[in-house]
Amino acid sequence: MALKKRKVQGIWASRWTFLAAATALVLGLGDFWRTPFEASNRGGGAYLLVYCSFLLLVMLPVAVAEVRIAVRGRANPVHSVDQLTHFAKVSRHWVIVPQMAAAVALLLAANYCVVAGWLLAYIPKLPAEHMDAASLETVADAFDLLLASPEEMRFWQRLFLAVAVGFSAISVIKGMAVALRVLLPIMVIALLFVVYYSYELGDFGGGLRSLFYFRWAELGWQGVFSALRQAFYTLSIATGALMAYGAYFPSGRSISRQLFSLAVLDTGLMLLGGLALLALVLDQHMVVGPGPSVLFVALPYTFANLAFGDVFGVMMYMLLAMLALTTVVALLEPVIAYLVERWRLTRWAAALCAGSVVLVLGDLSISSLAPDSQLRWAGRSLMEYIDILSAHVLLPLVAFCFVMFAAWRVPRQVYGVRDRWIDNSFFWLWRALLRYIAPPALLAVLVMGLYQRLL
Repeated sequence: MALKKRKVQGIWASRWTFLAAATALVLGLGDFWRTPFEASNRGGGAYLLVYCSFLLLVMLPVAVAEVRIAVRGRANPVHSVDQLTHFAKVSRHWVIVPQMAAAVALLLAANYCVVAGWLLAYIPKLPAEHMDAASLETVADAFDLLLASPEEMRFWQRLFLAVAVGFSAISVIKGMAVALRVLLPIMVIALLFVVYYSYELGDFGGGLRSLFYFRWAELGWQGVFSALRQAFYTLSIATGALMAYGAYFPSGRSISRQLFSLAVLDTGLMLLGGLALLALVLDQHMVVGPGPSVLFVALPYTFANLAFGDVFGVMMYMLLAMLALTTVVALLEPVIAYLVERWRLTRWAAALCAGSVVLVLGDLSISSLAPDSQLRWAGRSLMEYIDILSAHVLLPLVAFCFVMFAAWRVPRQVYGVRDRWIDNSFFWLWRALLRYIAPPALLAVLVMGLYQRLL
């Protein structure tokens, strides 16, 4: 019995287009403000070695399963899983998993749009006169003033969301594919300019030592868990976005090779960007932990006190805004694809529906940042609770449920394994990792991440 396939909205013209789209999805802000600084503070090269091991042995098999199921279904994540439940004669309740993934994607997109609005707000701030040779206190006060101005945050958040919705509304083949193939090289070129700038004016040697020297004594169990968590977030699994893009994957191409290339490319760009930021920050003799303070306090202070900092600062924040844009567009795609294929809406109407949900959630998050907001409980804002719920509870929970479905309920023939011994050997290894290694690792991300976040 063959799988019944719904009409797909298109196929990427080449594997390069898929690689460009997937790289634009996974190369997010966390690759710059969190992973490199975690590595710097927790063992340098030792941390990166553990991180890459988790990425290749735990998270990459999950990503391969997502894309293989999406290619077989040739539909949005919900319909792809629904078709497989019919084909495999298993419970249709598994459809709840991609539905939860789509909900998680909207929650993540809502917070992402708020942070992206901050990035846009800093583009005109950096060349301003009051930022020239500004003190650390002045830069920190500027960020506090932004957080205290909901009107300004809403303006930039809505501007960013409008661009993201417009980008999502264009057709997959005629518009989105072309735009992504153009955007990625532009982002890489801008990143290389920033790396060169940090090499000339930053503490590049200090950045290399901080990021790549092996310091096993600094790793510890906390460092191991941090590496596992950052590897989990790297490939954007459990958001449905990779499955949505995978449905457009061209036939006759190796999914495993493309995703391995994706992991290598993302890690390489993350290390380049992280090295540039570390070199710039270390040049100012600052010790900075991972998080928003890197982008909105340490980095503006650094650019304010370096030659041509206004020019390269604007370039850096435009690059980060483009990264946020491509990530949000990908997070919207599972919902848009579902609305187009299930309810026969146009892409414009579907994009507006998804964007409206993100807009409302984002507005509520912005309102909760005020100290006297009614949307604060136990000293935390609604934006923090959305982050805890989406990134620390639902995301690893959805990933765990998906792995159980893909490893134990999807029949072998769905994955299109050939009879050659080498294919069988690789399939056996991949399925063993998916069945026995990924589930406990994802449970660890869920339990330990939630425990640390709520402390």
